[in-house]
Amino acid sequence: MKKSLQDALIVDLDGATCLLSQGRADILEEISSVPGNKWVLTDFGGASSRYMTVEAPARYAEIVVHKKLQEMGDAGEYTRICTHWKRARGKTSTEIFFTPVEGRLYSAYEDRAYDDANHHLVFSIHALLYACLREHSRNQTVLVMFEHDRHVDLLLGRSGHVLASSRVSSYANMQDAKENQIDTVAQELRTMLVDIQGPLERIVYCNWLMGADAPSETQPMAKESTRLMAAEWAVPLAREFNAQFKPLPSQRYAIHGHAFVVTSILDAVQYLGVEESSSPVLDRWRYLAQRILPVAALGAVLMVAGLYMGGLWLQWHSALLLEETRKLTETTEAMRVNPLDPAYQKVVAFADHLAHLKRAPTLQGILSEISDALNGRIVFDQVIIEYDHDIKIKTTLKGRIKTDFFQASQHYEAFVSSLTSRHFRVVHSELSADIAELQFTLKLEREPVL
Repeated sequence: MKKSLQDALIVDLDGATCLLSQGRADILEEISSVPGNKWVLTDFGGASSRYMTVEAPARYAEIVVHKKLQEMGDAGEYTRICTHWKRARGKTSTEIFFTPVEGRLYSAYEDRAYDDANHHLVFSIHALLYACLREHSRNQTVLVMFEHDRHVDLLLGRSGHVLASSRVSSYANMQDAKENQIDTVAQELRTMLVDIQGPLERIVYCNWLMGADAPSETQPMAKESTRLMAAEWAVPLAREFNAQFKPLPSQRYAIHGHAFVVTSILDAVQYLGVEESSSPVLDRWRYLAQRILPVAALGAVLMVAGLYMGGLWLQWHSALLLEETRKLTETTEAMRVNPLDPAYQKVVAFADHLAHLKRAPTLQGILSEISDALNGRIVFDQVIIEYDHDIKIKTTLKGRIKTDFFQASQHYEAFVSSLTSRHFRVVHSELSADIAELQFTLKLEREPVL
């Protein structure tokens, strides 16, 4: 699901946090000051993306990546791995494109989202770059270039598959530094293309560049600023590699005074989906549930009405079948033939099963009950809800409580108690703790409520 027009777009990049709205980029001190639902694009304090191939199945790739980064001294114990794309190569090898984020920085974003009364989804800026690559690399080898401040992030891929990533930085955000940067980017790109089969076919350019208009008496400064904001510096690069150059449409947003920002992020964000957010799974589900609630409500009404009318028809038809069965039984007892056609038996069994299905609660209802039972700073990493053949609900919750052990235990007991009061039965409960948080696995069952 894509971004709604009603969601605020906040860009937290290169040390500045801006709200993009109606031709303005307002600098924010606190993200919480913006009302309503928010999509927050962030570089997580300047974190660079990485591309690796690791010897591990896809489901364990993040664990192996974290370990390798620790061995290289590029990650700490609490570093989070934000995965943007991964692909299994056989059963024991995985390609992965990700951003390692320091645990302290990631927790700060998580805390802000937790304290927000509205939905607050966080996206890595590199997830946005991958969304652009996926959109523009259909059967082509494409380079996505993202220019911001004095950096150029490079993401190379084909048909939605990442092939390499890198970052090139100049010593200053000045025109001569930008001109020298062309040679550096070209050299880096040649290195990235060494192991790639086939030529580079397209370069997609997007940007986030801040500048200021000069006063009228210093017009040369204004021209300098204009050259820094232009994408034409990358045209010779595309010509050198005989590739098509496609700059994404940029818009200019006034900040304050003579300051402004030129960016194509608003065009690129249309390719980004909720599933690419770095926010917890439950936050994304609650956001999606809110978005689809009006349509789901209408659909539920129509479904219930259809089931009710279908149930009435099936009851009436079943009554006819039962009466016909009784007559056939009486007749066939005398004739010594099979009393009832197997096709009729299947229809009767289906009618009985359909009436049983009407007792099953909806997925949205189960999620709502779990959400209402929350107590304290509980964060879910995994929520699994299953319906068995008898319409019994089986739920598995895995998560963390980020506080000291005594308070975490109290919050967990209150959470479990609230769930049991809602007709859930605890099947399995497992706790583990470290210095910073209490981790739990909770398995529940619930019979349909009559």
